[in-house]
Parts: sequence; C-alpha cells; structure tokens
Amino acid sequence: MELHPALTTQVLSTRHECSGLLSRSGSAARATLASVWQEHRIIACLALGYITIGGLVLTALGRHWPIAVFNRSFGIAWSSMTAAWLLWRYFRGPRQLRQALSGPRLVGAILVSALVVPTQITFQALKQSIGPVIGFRADPLLHRVDVLLHGGMAWTWFEPLLMRPSWVRAIDFLYMAWFGLLFVFFFWALWSGARVLRQRALIAFLLMWIGGGTATAWLASSGGPCYYEHVVAGADPYAPLLARLDAIGSEHGELKARFNQRGLWEIRRADTWGHFAGISAMPSLHVGVAVLLAVVAMQRSRVLGSILTAYAAVIQ
Repeated sequence: MELHPALTTQVLSTRHECSGLLSRSGSAARATLASVWQEHRIIACLALGYITIGGLVLTALGRHWPIAVFNRSFGIAWSSMTAAWLLWRYFRGPRQLRQALSGPRLVGAILVSALVVPTQITFQALKQSIGPVIGFRADPLLHRVDVLLHGGMAWTWFEPLLMRPSWVRAIDFLYMAWFGLLFVFFFWALWSGARVLRQRALIAFLLMWIGGGTATAWLASSGGPCYYEHVVAGADPYAPLLARLDAIGSEHGELKARFNQRGLWEIRRADTWGHFAGISAMPSLHVGVAVLLAVVAMQRSRVLGSILTAYAAVIQ
C-alpha cells in the first residue's frame, strides 16, 4: 500500500519539524547545564570534596555517618518556603516569575538544595566525633588567653546586664534565632537573582563551615565555658555565670540556650547521633555566620546590613 504523495510530503515535513524541535531542545538543555556548571563548579567541588573526604575519615574512625541526600524536615521547609516565594513573585508580575523559573536558576536551586543535606550530615558527624575521638583539650589554654585579653573574666564586664532578666531573655531569643536566620540565608542563596553575590556568599559559607567548623574545630577542640566543668578538672571559673543564668531560668522558665546546651551534653555523653548535635566552641560559627550574613546583607541594603551587624555584635 502506497501513501498519497501529498501525505508522504506532510509526514516527512512533520518528522523534520520534530527532529528540529528535539535538536533545539537538546541544545537548550546542554546550554543550561553548561551555564549551571560554570556558575556552581566551585561550590559543587567544595561540597562534594568535603563530603567524600569527611566520609572517608568517619569510616576510618568507625564513626556514625548517616549520609543521605534528602530528609523530610528539609523537604517540607524547602517546599513551603519555595511555594510562598514563587507566589509572591507571581503577584509582583508574571515576568518576575518567569525569570525566577528560568532554566539556569531553577536547576541551580535544585543543585544547591541537593548538596545541603549531605554536607550538613557530614559536618554534624565530624563535629560529634571531636569529643569521643580526641576530647576537648584546648579549653585550659583558651581560658588563659581569654583572661589575658580581657584583663580577667570577660563575662564580669556584663554583670549589670545579668541582673536584668528581661535583657538576658532578649539576648537568649536572638541567640537561638540564629538557626532561623541560617535557613533564610540558604533560601535566599537558592533563588536570589544577585548571582555573583549569591555565589560568593555560598563559597564563603562553605569555606567557613569546612575550614572553621571542621578543620579548626578539631585542631582547637574545646567545649567552651558552658561545659568547662565537664571537660577540665578543678574549679570552674564560669560557675557563677552559669548559676546566674540558671537562676533566671528557675524564676521565669529555662533559657532556650541553656536547655539546648544540656541536650547537647546528654547526646555527647551517650555518644548518640543528633541531627543538629555536636559540641565545638572554637571557633564560633554562631559569630562567624552572623558576620557573614551582615556583610552579604550590606551589599543589598544598608539598613538590613546595619541591623545584622548589630545582631552579630549582640550574640557574640
């Protein structure tokens, strides 16, 4: 059976159009992937290298390393905030929504999201291994340096503040709000249109997490003032400070930071896994990340940058 010449021509034309469409789609996809790799290659190499080396170290030490690419809590938070953000972009204008969902930005956001959970799990596993593997050896030295720098116990400079429970609770709230700010930073970094600033911020964060939170944390292994009595024999020079904080907690409800500290020590003592556990006082990622957020925010808004600068000063 032969096709009518006109029908044959139409079929051939349709095949040619489909072939051309597939070719253009393939070229567009390759261009998108090339663009995403060009933008994220340093971030991806840092994260994947850290995960790989960290995993090998943990395996060699016989430590728990529950590696995963996804967890339910992160997925729910990511989906909820992404949906809210895209809805906000839609109400600002369809053009802004199309820009937000352009190929490179969408694929870049997915790539960074896929790196967050395994990087964080590796970081937490390494952090939780410091105490059991090498102990907290630097606390006596760091205490002497602290006294030398401040001419005595640094916390005594703030004794008038410690007599005001409302001020202490305000600082306690701001200190614990750091975790929320950290997630907001990640979310901004996933979708921000300020691509160069976003890239620099993510690289700086990774270097801080790896260099400060892991490498230096192992070299200067320390529990810090709140665990001094547990890791250093003899009198605890921070006991009066902690007693005052606990007194405030007994009168008005336990301070969130003190509750968190007790929970972290219980996990450390039992040597069990905790998603956001691990003890390491030096260097302080709380302060380091707060300063990084202030520096990044200053590039976008002087007002927001000033607010976050004040925040970094308050929580240190």
